[in-house]
Amino acid sequence: MSKIADMRSLKNVVVLYLFLIITGCSQKESGSLILFDPGSANPDQVRSITGDQITFNDRSVVLNFAGDQPTSIIEFSPEEGTWDASDYRFVRCEIENTGTEPQLVELGFGGYDLTQGATIVSPGAKKSLKAVIYRSSHPDYIDRLFPVMHGKPDGILRGWMATTFDSIVSIKLLFPEMKPGASVRVGRIWLEESYVLYPEEELKDMFYPFVDKFGQYMYDEWPDKIHSVKDLKAHQLKESEELDKMNTPSEWNQYGGWAKGPQLKASGRFRVEKVDGKWWFVDPEGKLFWSHGMDCVEFGRQTRTRISDREHLFQDVPDIDSPEGALYSYSEAEVDTTLWLSFHALNLFRHYGDSWKEISANRLHTRFRNWGMNTIGNWSDPNIYLQRKTPYVLTAYTQKTGLIADPYAEGFQENLVETLGSKCEELGDPWCMGVFVDNELKWGVKWGSKIPEQILVAPPDQPAKLQFIEQMEAQYQTIQLLNNAWSTDFLDWNGLLGNEKIIPGAKKDMREFMKMFTALYYSSCREAVKAVDPEMLYLGCRMDFHLYPEDTSLNYIIKIASEYCDVVSFNRYRYTCSGLLPPDDGDFPIIIGEFHFGSLETGLLQPGLRYAAGPMERAAFYKHYVGSALQNPYIVGTHWFQLADQSVTGRSDGENYQAGFLTVGDVPQREIIEVSRELGHNMYRSRYNVNGKPGSSESTWGVLESEISSFSGIHDLYLKICRSSTSHIDFDWFQLY
Repeated sequence: MSKIADMRSLKNVVVLYLFLIITGCSQKESGSLILFDPGSANPDQVRSITGDQITFNDRSVVLNFAGDQPTSIIEFSPEEGTWDASDYRFVRCEIENTGTEPQLVELGFGGYDLTQGATIVSPGAKKSLKAVIYRSSHPDYIDRLFPVMHGKPDGILRGWMATTFDSIVSIKLLFPEMKPGASVRVGRIWLEESYVLYPEEELKDMFYPFVDKFGQYMYDEWPDKIHSVKDLKAHQLKESEELDKMNTPSEWNQYGGWAKGPQLKASGRFRVEKVDGKWWFVDPEGKLFWSHGMDCVEFGRQTRTRISDREHLFQDVPDIDSPEGALYSYSEAEVDTTLWLSFHALNLFRHYGDSWKEISANRLHTRFRNWGMNTIGNWSDPNIYLQRKTPYVLTAYTQKTGLIADPYAEGFQENLVETLGSKCEELGDPWCMGVFVDNELKWGVKWGSKIPEQILVAPPDQPAKLQFIEQMEAQYQTIQLLNNAWSTDFLDWNGLLGNEKIIPGAKKDMREFMKMFTALYYSSCREAVKAVDPEMLYLGCRMDFHLYPEDTSLNYIIKIASEYCDVVSFNRYRYTCSGLLPPDDGDFPIIIGEFHFGSLETGLLQPGLRYAAGPMERAAFYKHYVGSALQNPYIVGTHWFQLADQSVTGRSDGENYQAGFLTVGDVPQREIIEVSRELGHNMYRSRYNVNGKPGSSESTWGVLESEISSFSGIHDLYLKICRSSTSHIDFDWFQLY
């Protein structure tokens, strides 16, 4: 079937589906497979891992939470074997919240640590949770056809962890914010939306090319998709009119601090202080400051994609000698030169012409105030943040020796001093909040390489390895005693020095060494920061401990970091911040360096590190996440990753996520921006408990439902449904029989 015929068929299905929704008719979902139905299931298929009460009643599973654990986990299993999901892309689950508080529900598969979807269910509401199925394992020709892309146009998705859910051992529902005594009803669980593994030649015919001249996916439509330069200009004009009309937060001072809040000591620089039991930044004027910000505030580097050797994926790219060709960037290799292009930057050039950078940079500060944001986060353009209209953080890196940021290496601290010393404009700048040094070091998260293992297998001249062996010689005296302890068979100490294998028996000794390694790393970084600017805040290295606090194996790293960092930083890709507390009753400020949620509803082929079923649910997650951070007395800020959506064909490492507040056409994604604006306007009074709890989660479906009642035509309803997700509709409207 041709692409045009496919699109016509899809549109016919959409029209029929909308008609059924409007008339309230029930239907059997096409391309679906029921996995679990409480009306016919064996009760042994459901168990609580956390001791909650489970009963079957009225064709649903009733869960009454015991509250013995921070997160309740309920597991659903096949009667025998596994569930075959090889022909499907998504899983759905019906949820009813019979309690009195909003309920966050997450869905995961088997022993996989990260959940694949979630929803927030208001008291008394029913919703359909939608989760995405990842496939890291697929035929080699898929990667040949669509190289360096986490999401493929044929529907394959992968993440950073190796995951394939063609065979599902079990499905788990997690309730990370449940309250003892709360109750939830679970209905059916089913697979939906067919996945077809097409032959190689057929995929070429279907998807070569699949990216239009504006950098968008060609074979789908969504609200605000760009079809012409005229569209670019129309969206810009519309936004300009909105920016002129909308009020910026009235209680902010020039830095975005709480002008109407308590007056503290004004030091002329950003600092941190605990006030009435909660940690805060304090701005240069002595006002409370909570950092509501965003990473990658720049135009081009984070949104660029490789063109070289992939020209066939694109409908049209600029001629290299044309004015638009000046937007290409190049990376040099020994053999060849690689051509890169940011379609986001290209679209800005098409709109503004040669002054696109200056106009866009100036516009961003206005946007930030309008969006309720007061911080420019990591990896941002100095030409933007040095305008000194919005506070910012500085980004710096230590020098690696081999694969390791090795504090035992000669000149480690001195090199960082030199790097920081070159930032002449940022040093001493009252608008600079502090500096992140490094990012997501391999402390030991289970899905990546680990510094302890890297040290053991490092070359003989690795400074940390030499130091570790020196300590082992002092501890064991002879190689035989070390062999006895580690269950190894080295002939002498040189054998250990030349080791290239991970040694399980060395784990205990390496952990003790890592405590010294970690302390030296953090102390060296702190001393370097304070040497060049004593008043600059050291914000740590953005630890990617997404499984904390459930996984306690790296608590010692966090505690050591807190001894040297002014603020301890985490990149936190979860649906909530409520459980992010210092370990072992510690007391220190925490900042979120990265988080995001993404959907598949606006032409991107991979949603991101946390899936949302649509733009409305994405906005609801943002409100809930930042709201939970505002309620957390230790968290002093959240920084969203990133400003604009990534390229549909992926950045250099394959990420092609719907991660932005802006589309590739520079169009604001209004659902998430509206809640960001609301949070920004209210965050100080909320956190300071002037008007009660912040970030309460209202029913997203309730908002959508009230909007639908005012629609005058099918076209408006179509646009609203496209912008939202069927996951927000009462699941009684999704009957499968």
